[in-house]
Amino acid sequence: MQASPAVIWAICVACIQHLVCPHILLLRAGGDRPRPAPGVSTAKVECFSDYMTLPIPRSHVEGLRRWLGRTLQLPGTWRVPSHLNPLLAQCGYFLHPTPAGDFIFRARYSACFMRKEKENYRLEIRILRRGVKGLQRSEGHIMKCPATVPRLGRQRVQCGPTSIRVSRPLPPMCDGTQTPWLLSLQGELVASLEDASLMGLYVDISATMVTIQSPRQDLLQGQQVLNNSVQLLPLWLVSSHCAYSLEAVCPPVSSQPGSEVLVHIPRKSLGLVKRGFHFEEALSLKSLRVHQVGTFAVTESRDFLVVRIPGAALLQVQPCQEPGGAPGKQAFYSVDLSLEFAESATAVLWTVENYFRCVGREGWNFTQQTFAEHLRCGAQAGTESTL
Repeated sequence: MQASPAVIWAICVACIQHLVCPHILLLRAGGDRPRPAPGVSTAKVECFSDYMTLPIPRSHVEGLRRWLGRTLQLPGTWRVPSHLNPLLAQCGYFLHPTPAGDFIFRARYSACFMRKEKENYRLEIRILRRGVKGLQRSEGHIMKCPATVPRLGRQRVQCGPTSIRVSRPLPPMCDGTQTPWLLSLQGELVASLEDASLMGLYVDISATMVTIQSPRQDLLQGQQVLNNSVQLLPLWLVSSHCAYSLEAVCPPVSSQPGSEVLVHIPRKSLGLVKRGFHFEEALSLKSLRVHQVGTFAVTESRDFLVVRIPGAALLQVQPCQEPGGAPGKQAFYSVDLSLEFAESATAVLWTVENYFRCVGREGWNFTQQTFAEHLRCGAQAGTESTL
């Protein structure tokens, strides 16, 4: 019995500038003369910081579910997709519906059966299909992404009484067409980086960093996180099929520091993610270190990690000038946190600075009493962290 003709199909897309181009191959056994595969879309692999994605036509998704169920030894679960999806997630796989009725298959670089070969991550999947005579056959897909995708897990947030400033590493271009990065606020396109000043945004771009500064009243949005009021900057960079978070959280403006410093960190990837799809699951904290202190506690909401640190360990004072020109004093703190998430190979360095309002002599007398109380409490506190 002769083998069927070979089908070799490759599509190459440059996900990251200066990096090896990811590709997908559709393979069948047989001769060596290529021809287009029937019923298969011009799907392409897209590479991001922590995962790769592949569009799956609706006509193929059932076959992929069948193969995943068998390969992961999940007998029968493919018949009910809602039962299969949580089990796939445990192995680092996800199937996300698109508005057009098709699907996005997403695989973490740490997923089951993912292999690292030299400079690439490599995953082979198969789609089971029924033949003309009812016999089952399959199509094999090899997904590849460069293992040298930049790791962009650093963020510096400076919260002042009137403004917020966020600095992050400048991401590389998302594709080979030099598509510029645009600013996006809550999913809506806002402006190019060059036109950001028209909105009152200050943008500074160096060879390695991008810094955004905004008046607090213009873009920050109030939220409640675990019964605490915070102000969120819901800002992203977007380009082609990629998105890059500039989200940051500041505490409300105050003149008097409290007994605790609260640091709010979004539970989402700080690397490149797929644009336009809200499937970024909340990341699971693996480890956390506060550089300045050993005493802290961590709580989690659906969207944020909240790190509580005794105020006496961080609070400092500096001279300042009140709006009228009178001398005053200003409380502030700066804290550095190193984090690791189970779903990401990227270690995160998160720095937060917060500056309280400048207060004059009368206000400072009260603040000195507050500081003294904090110092007494800090001296009595233990030294073990809670995580």
